Amino acid sequence: LGRYRLTDRLATGGSAEVWRAHDEQLQRDVAVKLLHPHLLPDERSRARLASEARAVAGLAHPGIVGVYDVDTDGEAPAVVLELVDGDSLAARLAAAGPLEPREAARIGAEVGEALYHAHGRGVVHRDVKPGNILLERDGRARLVDFGIARTLDEAAERLTVTGTVMGTLRYMAPEQLSGGEIGPRTDLWGLGAVLHEMLTGRPPFDATTPVGLAEAQRSGVPELPGVDPPLARIVVACLAVDPAQRPRHVGSVAAALRSWLAGEPVDALLAPAGMADTDAITAAAIPVAPPDAPVAPAAAAAAARPRAPVARRDGPSWWLIVALLVAVALVALAAFNGARLPGVPGASPSGTPATATPTATGTPTPEPTLDLASLPKPVRDEVEKYQEACGADAPLPPDLASMNKRQAEAYFEPLTEACEGD
Repeated sequence: LGRYRLTDRLATGGSAEVWRAHDEQLQRDVAVKLLHPHLLPDERSRARLASEARAVAGLAHPGIVGVYDVDTDGEAPAVVLELVDGDSLAARLAAAGPLEPREAARIGAEVGEALYHAHGRGVVHRDVKPGNILLERDGRARLVDFGIARTLDEAAERLTVTGTVMGTLRYMAPEQLSGGEIGPRTDLWGLGAVLHEMLTGRPPFDATTPVGLAEAQRSGVPELPGVDPPLARIVVACLAVDPAQRPRHVGSVAAALRSWLAGEPVDALLAPAGMADTDAITAAAIPVAPPDAPVAPAAAAAAARPRAPVARRDGPSWWLIVALLVAVALVALAAFNGARLPGVPGASPSGTPATATPTATGTPTPEPTLDLASLPKPVRDEVEKYQEACGADAPLPPDLASMNKRQAEAYFEPLTEACEGD
């Protein structure tokens, strides 16, 4: 490979061989992944690999294995990666079985934080599984192979699903099996499957065919005997069949795992996003430019900026809003004869229109407001950064008074980044 001298073969699989190599220009050891040529047989598929490698190379997070270089000109397309001194989580589980719950939660949190960084920059992994999580000698988790699954999609379409992704099948989300839209919550499913295997020693669904896996997924998540119920709820939330019923984004799952480790409540962080277009993180799959077009990571990242969640328009909350609007109309009608109509009430912190209670003189009684000075300083700091970026009148969550530092970070950080990006 020119400047990279292959020294030791570290692993081989259905899609690639991984070698230890020496970069003779920079005098350092690296890992070289040689993809099997038949999986990328034409110029278009190799251009896709190069484009996605450039996108992943723009990620900078301690939980993500760095991409150094890509070579699509040789017989075997190659990706040059940071060399990690350690084994895969798959090898660890095969050798030692289930992990101690606190270690599993820590690894899950580290993986979730790495995914959250990637999602905020428009990159979806698509293949989160124990074999793509490397454990450093000190136990730190590192995610590898971002974008490789997407790169191989074209080849997979020409082959049978079973023959192509057999090693990945048990970790595939329902939307992947059905050919649906892939997004950040697809990685949430993968994280949930990994958490399940770390805690029980087996993946949640051990089917051997796509049809069998789809049927097993529809039957619900198997029980996690002996697992602390709050920790089990995190796993179950990630493995909701409907992506809209999974947690808001992977950052909230990482925060929930950190909260569980600290002995704090987790349920508030696991609320589903509801409608798919209300994601706090709405990144699409990795943007791939045509072979003759330059990659524009800044534009891709801007398109993937988080948006503030909006209220769902179904269920009892919608009828409550209708009832409140009717009440406002009645108040306005009563004040029609010579009285000054009250102004349209503003939105409450939760986004639900707030009604004014008329007094004897027709003057609305103001709603009580939260004293931000009463919040703990770490929470207040997150609110102040959010309001500085999004405006002093930016809506606040109804449960703000009960949030701790981790919960506030998980809620406000993506919204703050969205406003700063705008």
